[in-house]
Amino acid sequence: MSGANDLWRAVSAQLSEPARAGHSVPLQQRRRRGFEPQAGDGRAAVRLVRDGGEGGLLRWVYEPPVRARGADAGRRNWRAFGVDPRETVQRIAFPELGENAVTRGLQKLDAHLNPVLGTLTSPLQGLRRWNGQGWSPLAPGDVAALQGRVLVLVHGTFSESAMYTKEFAATTDGATLFDRLTRAGGTYRAVLAFDHPTLSVGPWLNALALNDALAGCTAELDFVGHSRGGLVIAWLLRIAPTLPVRQALFVGSPLAGTSLAAPDKLRQALDTLASIADALAEVADKTGQVLPSLQPLALGVGGLATVLGKVLQLGARTPLADAAVGLVPGLLAQGRVGNNLELDQLWPLPTRAELHAIGGSFMPSEVNEPLWKVWKRVTNLKGQATYYGADLIFDQPNDLVVDSASMNQAGPRVLGAPHWEDLGVSATTHHCSYFQDLRVLAWLDRRLR
Repeated sequence: MSGANDLWRAVSAQLSEPARAGHSVPLQQRRRRGFEPQAGDGRAAVRLVRDGGEGGLLRWVYEPPVRARGADAGRRNWRAFGVDPRETVQRIAFPELGENAVTRGLQKLDAHLNPVLGTLTSPLQGLRRWNGQGWSPLAPGDVAALQGRVLVLVHGTFSESAMYTKEFAATTDGATLFDRLTRAGGTYRAVLAFDHPTLSVGPWLNALALNDALAGCTAELDFVGHSRGGLVIAWLLRIAPTLPVRQALFVGSPLAGTSLAAPDKLRQALDTLASIADALAEVADKTGQVLPSLQPLALGVGGLATVLGKVLQLGARTPLADAAVGLVPGLLAQGRVGNNLELDQLWPLPTRAELHAIGGSFMPSEVNEPLWKVWKRVTNLKGQATYYGADLIFDQPNDLVVDSASMNQAGPRVLGAPHWEDLGVSATTHHCSYFQDLRVLAWLDRRLR
């Protein structure tokens, strides 16, 4: 469990805020058995606990800030003092947000997830160019001067453009492909990437910023989008039908939404994503696999738990209102529900660009015990009825994050061959490892020529 423990310690270090000065908890409270000093430092917190002992799913529990004194100072429940019978994996403390501070908290979290955003003075500057060593800002006039073919990469939720270079570098085949795509004199005259916030705004607003950034571009454009990045590209094609786009490639994209972002499952989704990240960290630690998307996933879900803890009353047995997911525009736009008004407005796309998608479903082997335990608790498939219950997120095949049936459903149009590449069921490829699958790399290599 050392890999998973290190993961959550790193997340806590980034998200925890300083304690409030001058706050003191009465002596009789501090003497209570199981009292943790940090639980009485004046901050609210979310506690990540393991439910049901070793192998159990992780749960987020919201803790209100402990008041130093008051009429109810002696009547705190176990959440106020951290005396929880369940194993505590990590505790993340933060100053309590006011009702109008949720958006500010999401913006701060977006900056944590994508540090580039903190250096930009305009959303238009999110478009960056590969310079052989890294992603550098474009100077005024650079886009209009581009000629020939240009590749644009768009990242997904909890991510940044650096994800692509890290993912491709994780395998020899990936590094070879990236070298071909970025080589001077090759297929593309330039390779661009678009850094954008993924939680505080919806993908259609990202698309507006990307469209403005591409103003004046006459080069022939190819797009690759991972996960939510595919929705940003789709919205770009929707609002800018005359943009010179040759093709759009979607990798594991929730074109018809994801059950993890459904309003009635948001609180449960935070627990599920934490459990997935925890299991992936444990497996990666044992196998030596490199998963660049793992740390951003853990940081993103931990950050959402701190921002939404009070709103969702994590750990409490209270009903979850649909309005809660509406506080996170980046998730609301991805909800797999019958009345997602944003997705209803997206399709069909008024574009001549070719659309191609790739994806599959994940079903770990029992040998991969950590992931197997999580998967069988959150997925209800034939033969899995035993596990149907409070933990269920998906009622159909999925890649741990996106419903497989959503990946080629472009509104009323279902992408079929040759526009859809079905990876089938895999015990190794999931949402966070697509770019390490040789079949995905070969598919990209064929399409990006």
